[in-house]
Amino acid sequence: MKTFKFKNCERIDLTQIKIECENIDLVSISLKYAESIYEEFTEEITRYMIPSPPKSVDESRAFISSSMEGMKDEHDLVVAIISKSGEFLGCAGFHGRGKCNTPEFGVWLKKSAHGNGYGKTAIHALWGWALKNIEFDYAIYPVDVANERSRRIPESLGGVVFKELKVPCASGGYLDEIVYRVSA
Repeated sequence: MKTFKFKNCERIDLTQIKIECENIDLVSISLKYAESIYEEFTEEITRYMIPSPPKSVDESRAFISSSMEGMKDEHDLVVAIISKSGEFLGCAGFHGRGKCNTPEFGVWLKKSAHGNGYGKTAIHALWGWALKNIEFDYAIYPVDVANERSRRIPESLGGVVFKELKVPCASGGYLDEIVYRVSA
């Protein structure tokens, strides 16, 4: 599997990232967030997403362990979104998954964190970090066409729709996905 190519030839320990923003911090995902992910990654949250909610805390742990392996293998960066008071708000990611020259962004927030601009802040911070540290041609941001709030995020980065797909969901059904291309 391809790995991220770091700028300046310096390797970065993706399991130890902290990106500070004005109102949130992004920190590398770790097992300490398993319970929060289990509680907050609900059917309502995954309505416009491919994965289904975890059925147990063990499934949350498996997701986190897989994410941490992807970070150790340098082809994924998954971060927890944390308020300045330390509250877990959600997760964001920058995923290479074998296509490190065109990585994929993603974000989700727990229900009580919606409407505060945290998703946009997280993706903008992750985008800035990626531009500074990782070489890639462009990034993609897939989103269901009906998820208008999430569509605003890649649009705010100058993203343009370049592909439309019908994508099966883990919980059954399909997403009417549009894929934004965000130039580096």
